Amino acid sequence: MYPLQHPTVDLCIVCSNFEESLHFYRDLLGLEVACDLEIPTETAVGAGLAPSAFRQVRLKAGNTLIKLMGIKNPPPRRSHDFQAGVRWLTFILQDVPAAVADLKAKGVDFVGEPVAAPDAKHVACAKGPDGMLIELVQPVD
Repeated sequence: MYPLQHPTVDLCIVCSNFEESLHFYRDLLGLEVACDLEIPTETAVGAGLAPSAFRQVRLKAGNTLIKLMGIKNPPPRRSHDFQAGVRWLTFILQDVPAAVADLKAKGVDFVGEPVAAPDAKHVACAKGPDGMLIELVQPVD
């Protein structure tokens, strides 16, 4: 691996419905907006990021940035079914049952109730926009 200048890896989610995704990650999950900018066509096409200019909102999740891409003529929504590609985002929390109860009260849909795992006290997955699962993990004490 090449030496990293920053110890985290950021990721970008191409949104089929940008406003819905922004509402979910910012308003429901409570991620803070770090930056909101327009990426010009020259950059988007030149770097191979997208076929045209797009809006990018960067949201802080600890030291990681989750970048939401809003583009004219976005690709269609994926399903929550098992498929290739990035499947879920994991957030390590102190109290998963409390977070699940709070998010359910806000209208977030979960796949099931929290369960135990070999390395976690609680694991629960919410249905995020564009087929992304939001995994909430509470480590074993």
